[in-house]
Amino acid sequence: MVVLVPSIASPVASQEYRDVAAEAGLLAVTGTGGPEKNHIAESTGTGVAVLDYDQDGLPDLYFANAPSWDDPDGAWQARSGVLYRNAGARSFVDVTEAAGLVTDGYGQGAVSADFDGDGFPDLYVTTLGPNLLFRNNGDGTFSEIGERAGVADPGWSIGAVALDADGDRTLDLFVANYIETDARDIRAGQRTRRWRGRVSVLDGPRGLVPQANGFFRGRGDGTFEDASDASGIGDVPARYSMGAVALDFDDDGDQDIFVANDSGPNAMLENRGGIFRDAGLFTGVALSADGATQGSMGVATADADEDGFPDLVVTNFAHDHYAFYQGVAPSLFLEDAVGAGMATATFRPLGWGALFFDAENDGDLDVAFANGHLYPQVEDDPALGETYGQPDQLFVRDGRTYVASPLGPPVRSSRGMALIDVEADGQWEIAVANQDASPTLWARDVPAEGAWIRLRLVDPAGERDALGARVTVVSPRQSRWQRAGESYASDSERTLHFGLGPRGDSGSPPVEIEVRWPDGFTERPGAIAARRTWLLRRGRPPMRLGLP
Repeated sequence: MVVLVPSIASPVASQEYRDVAAEAGLLAVTGTGGPEKNHIAESTGTGVAVLDYDQDGLPDLYFANAPSWDDPDGAWQARSGVLYRNAGARSFVDVTEAAGLVTDGYGQGAVSADFDGDGFPDLYVTTLGPNLLFRNNGDGTFSEIGERAGVADPGWSIGAVALDADGDRTLDLFVANYIETDARDIRAGQRTRRWRGRVSVLDGPRGLVPQANGFFRGRGDGTFEDASDASGIGDVPARYSMGAVALDFDDDGDQDIFVANDSGPNAMLENRGGIFRDAGLFTGVALSADGATQGSMGVATADADEDGFPDLVVTNFAHDHYAFYQGVAPSLFLEDAVGAGMATATFRPLGWGALFFDAENDGDLDVAFANGHLYPQVEDDPALGETYGQPDQLFVRDGRTYVASPLGPPVRSSRGMALIDVEADGQWEIAVANQDASPTLWARDVPAEGAWIRLRLVDPAGERDALGARVTVVSPRQSRWQRAGESYASDSERTLHFGLGPRGDSGSPPVEIEVRWPDGFTERPGAIAARRTWLLRRGRPPMRLGLP
């Protein structure tokens, strides 16, 4: 049963959002494989990561990418991942070559974090092996050090999560792996199944060999050791893993990991001092409310109802609604997409990216989904009533439930999705990686009326990104967690955003906040003004940043 705090705000119309990607300069085509999608690796698409790589206060965008071809027998045409520098005024410049980020591998997703603690965000790119770690040199360029750093996972990786799993103030890395395959298998792929008995489509994942996930423990010097077995991750049965996110589901102060698995039970990797075990079945997130496995792709987590327990939304395959796992107690979730108002609107689409965010700055957390079919062939038979491109969706909290509305046009086959405040003005935009198309950047034409605060966290006494920290607006209560890696193969901006509603407008009292740092140390750094971006450094007064 979903118990949500009633909202006085009316739902925002999805028509207030429009795609501004082309005018912002986000033009490069991304995707995986050929147009026919004869192998499952050609269907998964790619993700997007947000990072301020040049530390100028404006968030930049990286889109993963993979080769394409027009003919299954023709040569692969390499397509590099793309780094866009935020030039201000809602415009981006392609700086991929100048930054040293040109790639020719089979890219899938990305996550950004300061892996070596030098103050500059690095970039980890998942691929159909080996994965890449781009070290930020601090001068606007990157150097690829994946093999040397020990994180060049050779498998087919999709999602990734950076976290400090063992409390040693050094970042670790979890990698979600999918199936055993290689370039030769992809090129030899054939459409051998019939979907809904009508069209010939690619095979999998059922019947293909799942691949074990990976865990890499940081040594503290920017290098890692493969601790997949030592951490217990290797004891978890291999499944078709895609999305992953870190959360503290049992409220014991350390970071656990939820893993969205395609065509198999989801996993909740319970962290016990850096050693993990799968508690998915015990916590209620492994299966649907009907006790069935689902085709899970992406995941987002937040305390949507402000009861102190994290909730989860998980995107699933077509003709099977997305999951809403409501946290009702430490270590206990109840799946209630019906009660949340999400079941009917998500039954037909095929979902990938997922995000919790405040669209209206009213203090309520809304939800966005990136949708797109797996099979281009669904359009070959009009009787199916299906389309390859599907509208992305916005679900706005309205009282006790969510109200759904489509985003678009344009309508594409979307995959990864991430949050970015392009102009640092207190209004989220949504960056979307599309299959065999240029990106989408959903932005509001009409600014949200509510006030806001934005917070950037730095922990000089620990891991700089303070991953796992929780910030709470004391009244009315709202909480946000600092994390790296979410949605589908994607990573959102490392800024915590709180909508304040009318209370936060000019003339209103300052906002009281509480910070619980990753080691459990809690402080109240004092009241701060609304409509500002603040830097929170452990043990020091908040500092107002210049943007906005």
